[in-house]
Amino acid sequence: MIFDFDQHLFEYPDMWRDHVDPDKKDLALEMTRDELGYPWLWSRVANQLMWIYAKTVPEDGFVSFFGPWQNWKDRKPAEVDYVADMPASCTDPKARVAQLDELGVDKSILFPHFGAVWGRYVHDRLDIIRANLTAWNRWAVTVRQEGAGRLEPTGHVTLRGGDLGWLENELSYLSKNGIKAAFVSYGLVDGRRMSHPDHDRAWKAFVDNGIVPVFHIQDADVRASCLEEGWFSGAIDPLFAALDMAFSHLGVQIAAADLILNGVFDKFPELKFATVELTAGWINPLIGVTEGIPGSTGNVVNGPGLDISYRYEALARRNSVQLKRQPSDYLRDHFRSTVNPMEPVKAYVDSGLEDVVMFGSDWPHSEGFLSPLTTYKPITDALTPDQNAKLLGGTAVELLGIS
Repeated sequence: MIFDFDQHLFEYPDMWRDHVDPDKKDLALEMTRDELGYPWLWSRVANQLMWIYAKTVPEDGFVSFFGPWQNWKDRKPAEVDYVADMPASCTDPKARVAQLDELGVDKSILFPHFGAVWGRYVHDRLDIIRANLTAWNRWAVTVRQEGAGRLEPTGHVTLRGGDLGWLENELSYLSKNGIKAAFVSYGLVDGRRMSHPDHDRAWKAFVDNGIVPVFHIQDADVRASCLEEGWFSGAIDPLFAALDMAFSHLGVQIAAADLILNGVFDKFPELKFATVELTAGWINPLIGVTEGIPGSTGNVVNGPGLDISYRYEALARRNSVQLKRQPSDYLRDHFRSTVNPMEPVKAYVDSGLEDVVMFGSDWPHSEGFLSPLTTYKPITDALTPDQNAKLLGGTAVELLGIS
């Protein structure tokens, strides 16, 4: 099976209003047009423009992605009706199934598109966030039902709010309707680390419902780097600042290390995460070296790694949490990561990440690939048949527990 673990489904303009709970219609996101003719994702109740509603095209040099934004910033009228210009394969489940045939893909996960960006514009309005995440989750179930067994849309949830009852209800609903994964932000949760004991209920709910939490490089709540917003004061672009991109691996490394070093996987040994569009380049540097002490190792960007740091803590005083295994063992066993064809995938496999890496096309984003299997061919040619079987689908299928 060829399983693509990185595709996005664009929310059609009325998706949120069509699927939000009836008593929360006033909180639903919608589309509006500005005086230049650009269609925007918009929160009426917050009076907040969020994102220009436009398609993206793989391998177009980001013209489709950034072109409308640049024209809008230059105060140029919209060149086309961007809503009418949206291909059916971006928004319609049945058209996406047909697109899978063109791509040579048997099955695909589907992440939200606008759902990856709008949350930061209403970060202080948990009521808006929850209402519209619920709307996506309802649509995700419909998409799966219309996907002829080939589409695996994810849910979209948040740990924020203190009371985890909302999260538990959403995960239960998703699970009962066959959804196997859920998009969730990484980083501090209302000021609490992800491993905080208050979140044990959340991780238990993921495990009990058979749902894999997914970390994506661009998410609704926090920057990829997880750096504090003070670092970005004065940044022109609220989402894609250069400083954030320079440290785009930092956030997921901190989140993974926190979950590992604070014993979450000893409490929940069946809990596994997927990371998407973060490359797999963050994993081995976090594993680090096997000998030395902090400060003595070179050629490592972010420190000596998990195992040495854990041992040094024990020598210096005592470990905050006694783990049953070496920290690096948890990283290899509990995290799976998509890769792209520009990465040294064979080197990853040879280093022990054979069961970690997964194929992903990022279709239909501009950084995605028009013919992903062709683009991946130099990688697959270098791997054994068994290694390719895992990379191209076996690891994803096992992670999600699907046939």
